[in-house]
Amino acid sequence: MDKKQVAKVKIDKVTGILAAVGMILVGILVGLAGGKITAVFNPVEKEVEIYAETEGSITLSEEQPEAIVENENGELETEQLPVVEEVSGNEFPVEEEVDFGQGAYYDFSTPATFKNATLGNCIDMDGKYGAQCVDLAAVFHKEYTGRWLSTCGTGAARGIWACRGENAGEEYELITDVTKVQAGDWLIFDGGKYGHVGMAMGPYNNGYVALLGENQGGAKCTGGGAAANIINMSTKTFLGAFRPKIYIAPEPEPTPAPAPVADKCQSWDLKKGDTLGKIMKECEGRIVWGSTMDEYAKTWADKETGQVVYDGWYKSENGVGLYAGHELTRK
Repeated sequence: MDKKQVAKVKIDKVTGILAAVGMILVGILVGLAGGKITAVFNPVEKEVEIYAETEGSITLSEEQPEAIVENENGELETEQLPVVEEVSGNEFPVEEEVDFGQGAYYDFSTPATFKNATLGNCIDMDGKYGAQCVDLAAVFHKEYTGRWLSTCGTGAARGIWACRGENAGEEYELITDVTKVQAGDWLIFDGGKYGHVGMAMGPYNNGYVALLGENQGGAKCTGGGAAANIINMSTKTFLGAFRPKIYIAPEPEPTPAPAPVADKCQSWDLKKGDTLGKIMKECEGRIVWGSTMDEYAKTWADKETGQVVYDGWYKSENGVGLYAGHELTRK
């Protein structure tokens, strides 16, 4: 068990009553995770210093910014989530690969489906350390890549980033600019003894990101750790992130700009089946036969000989027809 100060609560100068909100947050983040809370009154500062013994440690934020979460329709919404400055998870097994999830499958087709499949669940890959933050990342990674998630032999969440090249393989893009984080990214944090890992549920928001993870204040799990929940996590100890390529939308094929009619109709490369009617239709948007077509024919000439198309109709012995492979130009 780690003992860590998680909050300071000022004593109300008038009533001497503790601020209720601070205690509620501590209860959510520590009490439900099976931790032990100790409150020590500091008479000089007139505040209560709250300590918690947890499997790992959690540091609450004095600020309470709203979290931005991407919903199942890809729309951004604001939510009030527990705000956390730092999480240090517990140790993770590194000696050998083990069966994971006891045969359970967690739909990872989108960040929302993975959240829905895991939220509130205790996922423990080997039954030795309880539900740790790396367990959730390892389950996703094994389902997605078929490989074991490496911590570079450290057993700590921060070790995932130390082995980022090996872990990323061909399946992830590495993100080093925290302001570019988006839903579905797996964020690695430094801090504390082990660091932390979780999946972003929304974009970077002024120093925080909504984070799905285990052992970060969720309900207590049998065997240790805490169930998957979502917190508003500070990015001050951000090391980097893995972006699954299945969550990267393909860039749309550029639509070629149509050739301006005026430019296209200054010349025409004749192909088999072309007629003057087709040329008039595409260049002028109409087909009019008779004398109008005769006058239109006089505006086109064979580029090589200079003879006009009209002459080809009435002076066949020296005129020009519409032959595939020839080029017409406007007179």
